[in-house]
Amino acid sequence: MSILGVVARCRPSDLPPVARRLAALEGVTLTQNPGDGRLVLVIEDSPSSTAAARLGDLSQWPEMLATSLVYEYSGEDSPAPAAHSRADWRQDLKHLDAPATLGQSAPA
Repeated sequence: MSILGVVARCRPSDLPPVARRLAALEGVTLTQNPGDGRLVLVIEDSPSSTAAARLGDLSQWPEMLATSLVYEYSGEDSPAPAAHSRADWRQDLKHLDAPATLGQSAPA
């Protein structure tokens, strides 16, 4: 089981539709909304998605300016959701350029 604490940021004008979309998501709780575009979320594993995958999805919303993971709990105190049986979400990022060039100078 995973629980994530997340601070998300959107434009204040996008706040009403973003808050509605968040409220409809399984495993996502909007805990703080001061009305200026800052949001504090708690994201938990759900039967349909892991918390990490859900955070990745949220960060791709066009209205989201930023998402920051500020807390993570992962424990064995609860069985993993069915979403964990699929390929690890980290493997889905293989199409990105591998960091093999880090520390190497650019070709001349």
